[in-house]
This record gives sequence, C-alpha cells and structure tokens, in this order.
Amino acid sequence: MSDQRRGSERSREISAIKKQGRNRRGRGVPLPGLWACRTAAGLTQRELAMLVGTSQGTITSLEHMSRGAYPKTLRRLCAALKVEPVDLLCAEAAEDLH
Repeated sequence: MSDQRRGSERSREISAIKKQGRNRRGRGVPLPGLWACRTAAGLTQRELAMLVGTSQGTITSLEHMSRGAYPKTLRRLCAALKVEPVDLLCAEAAEDLH
C-alpha cells in the first residue's frame, strides 16, 4: 500500500474517531460497525471473543455500545475480522461490506 493511500485511510480513521467522540461511560470509542463486520465475517460473538482474547460479554457490550473499545482491543478486532478501523468506527463503512 502506498504511503499516500495509507495517509488518506489514516485521516479517514481519525476523522471517524473524532465524529464518534468518547463514550460517555469511559475512555473507549464506540464501534457502531462491529456487529455488521462480525456478521459479514460469519462469526458468533463467542468465536470473535476467542480470536480477540476477551469474553463474549465484552463483545456484546461493544456491539450494544454500552462500552467503548480501547485502542488495543480495536487493533485486535481489526486483525480478527480482517477489516480496517474505519469499518468498525463508522456504521456506514460497515454497511459497504455486504
């Protein structure tokens, strides 16, 4: 991937994070695209939790946006789902996966 393309994707990710703001209940960022990305990957909450190294309850809370994800969790989710952060941060981007 070219540096210019990487830079523009990074800018989109930063813009998405800024639009989302911080979660009211903590420092993490909400992931409105998580459910769509997980469903498109054909994974259950339990399967994703095992891949990421967390609990099913955490995945449930992230999908319902009752808690936000920390950067480390966001990176692990992206790796497990084979998506970019913007796909998890923006519901619109996740809809494009279908």
